[in-house]
Amino acid sequence: MNFTYAEAHDLPVTSPFGWRYHPIDGQYKFHTGVDLGYGYGDGVPALFYGQVVAAGDYGDGYGYQVMLYHPETDTYTKYCHLSSVYVAVGDCVVQGHIIGSVGSSGYSTGPHLHLEYIVRGAGGQYEFADPLQLWM
Repeated sequence: MNFTYAEAHDLPVTSPFGWRYHPIDGQYKFHTGVDLGYGYGDGVPALFYGQVVAAGDYGDGYGYQVMLYHPETDTYTKYCHLSSVYVAVGDCVVQGHIIGSVGSSGYSTGPHLHLEYIVRGAGGQYEFADPLQLWM
């Protein structure tokens, strides 16, 4: 199963954006994205047109990941805990292009998609925003 932008809002949120107790270490931390329930190996599409600026496992706990830059909106989306990555840094992808498959790589409790949305804040610096606002 591959979710599309229109269908993504129907995926169950297994962990919301914001403050929470971390499911592995139990510490109260800020969750910089939203976790979406997904089946292992399901294809993950790019939510928007963008250029791949990161692709792979960087040893940062996110496991296999893809980060896209969206020049029209000067924003980024980041897709984490993938089992496979199908794109490389520098690639340009269209909305719906399958960029990887769902997994549980990195610091993870099971298969899911950790999705981050990064925007330019009022002070000009990039900051995390709730990805669910993409569907509102």
